Amino acid sequence: MTKGENMKFVVSRTTVSLKESKKPCDEAREEELTPLDYRTVKTLEAARKKVWYKDWIEAGINHREEGGMVVCDKKVKEKQWVIEINTLDELIGFQNKYSELMIMDSAPYKEARKEIKILGSRKK
Repeated sequence: MTKGENMKFVVSRTTVSLKESKKPCDEAREEELTPLDYRTVKTLEAARKKVWYKDWIEAGINHREEGGMVVCDKKVKEKQWVIEINTLDELIGFQNKYSELMIMDSAPYKEARKEIKILGSRKK
């Protein structure tokens, strides 16, 4: 994350109330994110020899080598709940409001590489 860049997190809850909406928290907004499709070969040249290569090429754009694997941005976006947290103070305020949180790597999306899972319920 570079200075001035917004930090987006996929946000979810461990339990979903049947009485409340599917929105995991007040701050969340639904957004279409671009899934990243990683494959465990080191080069695009090596990927060309794989049985999945044609489907991978057709389903994605921006094919590249990254972190010792090949990856592309999938053409079909997925709706996810996201929040933006840009400072440690904002993160602490969010944790104070919702109690226990877990921060982890999410399913990789171009726009959000981390997930916040709300473990507890809202504090009263």
